[in-house]
Amino acid sequence: MTHTGIILAVQQSNKQDIDLEIKELKELSESIGIEILGSHVQKRQTVDRKSYVGSGFLSEVKAQYEEFDYCIVNDEILASQNRAIENILDTSVIDRTQVILDIFSLRAQSKSGQLQVELAQLEYLVPRLKGQGINLSRLGGGIGTRGPGETKLETDRRHINSRISDIKRQLKVIDNHRLRYRQKRDANQVTKVSLIGYTNAGKSTLFNKLTKADALQADKLFATLDPLTREMVLPSGFQCIISDTVGFIQKLPTTLIESFKSTLEEAADSDFLIHVIDNNAADLFNQYDTVVDLIDSLDMKDIPQLVLFNKTDLNDDKRLLPLHSHAFVNKDMDGQVILQEVEDFMKEHFSGYSTSLPIARQDKLYRLKRQTIVTDTEVNDDIIEIEGFEPRGDFVNRITAKDEEV
Repeated sequence: MTHTGIILAVQQSNKQDIDLEIKELKELSESIGIEILGSHVQKRQTVDRKSYVGSGFLSEVKAQYEEFDYCIVNDEILASQNRAIENILDTSVIDRTQVILDIFSLRAQSKSGQLQVELAQLEYLVPRLKGQGINLSRLGGGIGTRGPGETKLETDRRHINSRISDIKRQLKVIDNHRLRYRQKRDANQVTKVSLIGYTNAGKSTLFNKLTKADALQADKLFATLDPLTREMVLPSGFQCIISDTVGFIQKLPTTLIESFKSTLEEAADSDFLIHVIDNNAADLFNQYDTVVDLIDSLDMKDIPQLVLFNKTDLNDDKRLLPLHSHAFVNKDMDGQVILQEVEDFMKEHFSGYSTSLPIARQDKLYRLKRQTIVTDTEVNDDIIEIEGFEPRGDFVNRITAKDEEV
């Protein structure tokens, strides 16, 4: 069932690109089944503390429509502002944060993802319970009955806080499991790559190309919420793992950043980042800056980063040339070409090595090809001369040690 709605926004300065914000909010709203009938922007120095925009402005907006189901506010608003808008427009009011939470509730597939979404929804709700300043029956998941649900939300604050504590305990167990997995990976010295980028930039398509996996790839916002990790084999035979992560977005709700911390830690724990950018995006610079800001806030800025500009067959203008290593690819993505780009990028950060093995130890050569980037081999009599690049300084010594099998 399609609902109708309007967008309400405040432009507080000429520097604020309100048109792009509204365009994105429109796409977000449409992805949860709300047809946007119109957008209304009021220019003012600060938002109205009582009703977000002026009450007169709201009355003018109301006069332009016979009816609509939702008023969608471009910013996160207080319960009192929600109530004031609702009273004048006589319709349900949801803000940008609630729309994003609603999308997340649709996309989360794993138990962990569903718990994190519910936690974010409940933490958004708690400070708004006082005086029941919002429509609790609708807040459960934005549209319909997704998320925590109407019954839970109409219970008292103590019950909700108890549920929050229970979710946090469950997520702690999941986090500990992920920590043990990372510790095992570190012990085995496995190189890890994470895909990051703005939502709908093409990360999942790239993930499938590089791993021959079948992750959900769709032209919609937040198609991927649950972290996926698969093996990636580079042209030289070097084996590493790669993870697909949740897409970033402007004004990502604070509750979601906190709730998805464990998910984003998958990227923060990486040896390399591949930042995927939609080169055909109208707001390319804003999207790039949003991801860079989040990388900084998550203490990931020191992780080596390869920037891949996707969809250059749709727009081949090189509007942005970052200081990081970068490459331009078409939307259909040639997996082997990109894998070679990744391998060349890694070699810039690995250490070069030269070593030799008895020709009888083909097993160790096989291990070198899997655990390092071997660039050249040459057989001289009974010796194999090998050159390549290793992720860490002790890889080759461990593999070629005469008296120790690791």
